[in-house]
Order: sequence, then structure tokens, then C-alpha cells
Amino acid sequence: MNRTLRRLWGLVAVGAAVAVGLTTHDAGFVVITFLGSLFLPRYLGLTGRHGWMGCAGRHAAGRMRFEDRMASWHREAHAGGATPPPVA
Repeated sequence: MNRTLRRLWGLVAVGAAVAVGLTTHDAGFVVITFLGSLFLPRYLGLTGRHGWMGCAGRHAAGRMRFEDRMASWHREAHAGGATPPPVA
């Protein structure tokens, strides 16, 4: 979900909670409506695997760089082959 759509959905969640609060005057229903509307995109599968950010943005780029560094480090560790132990 991109940032603009996420903000818009947040405003919709607040608006729904306010509307329920004005009509029912019950704090429990307000909380259920607000939290339910915030979690609805995740339950519908609209947010991707990693919550609101999906799998994009600067966090995903940093994660990929880290995974690339670890993969190259692992390749280098095994590239030299087995070295004989030092003779005592």
C-alpha cells in the first residue's frame, strides 16, 4: 500500500470510528470499529507480507543489501577450500 493510500485509509478509519461514536455513544464500539478498519487491509491481503509498507521502500533496499553482503561473505568463506592445520 503506498503512502497516500495508507493515509487516506487512516482518515477513513478515524471517520468511521467518529461516526460510530456519534451514533452509538459506546466507547467499545468505537475501539472495535477503529481497530477493525485499521486491520481490514491486512486481512484482505492488500498490504503484502510485511505489514503496511509491503515489500518496498528503503527498508527493503537495506534488507537486500544486507542479504547480498551475507551471501558474498559466505561465498568468500567457502571459496578458499580447506586449509591444512598448522604443524606444531
